[in-house]
Amino acid sequence: MTDPRIETLIASFYHDPLAEFFWPNDEFRAKQLSAGLEFLLKLSSIILSSETANRKCVGVIGAARPGGYPPPFFHSMIALIRMILKLLPLTPRRDMGKMARVYYRFDKIRPRQPHWYISVLGVRPDQQGKGLGGELLRPILQKADKESVIVYLECSNPNSLDFYRKYGFKVMEEIVPVLGCPPIWRLATKPRSESRELA
Repeated sequence: MTDPRIETLIASFYHDPLAEFFWPNDEFRAKQLSAGLEFLLKLSSIILSSETANRKCVGVIGAARPGGYPPPFFHSMIALIRMILKLLPLTPRRDMGKMARVYYRFDKIRPRQPHWYISVLGVRPDQQGKGLGGELLRPILQKADKESVIVYLECSNPNSLDFYRKYGFKVMEEIVPVLGCPPIWRLATKPRSESRELA
């Protein structure tokens, strides 16, 4: 049985430009996304979800606390091996190589200062625009404010940039990590001494 959090994230990221670049075949993309999203959640220190009144999962955030990303070597290696084993039957080696180059490129340029890292945030398309993403983001931003550290993430969907700007994120850099890849934006928000007012 598929984890409802993964199902929610698949729906959210199915048409993400980076997902379509890595996995252009509609027939396999959901399974390929599932492996990648499971990997991101395994690397998260905190996973929060939003549910409807009938307990249907409609939004998910995975985040790593300061010093929590990357997790201990053994833990991350097991998660990486599981992802690779799931992807290999569905993904050509050249595409696996592209994924690895993008992952390691961003791994090298993540902030070295203490920070909260948003590894994944997604809301089902039919539930977007209702403030659910902000509700999921709020506890992480509040923790970062209390700890006086930044919150950092990467975004590959230009339609999401305005959402993140609304919550105080600023674009640090736009990167095209490999030939043909859609742009990916590095974003961060500084802590505030007073409580954030989130819409």
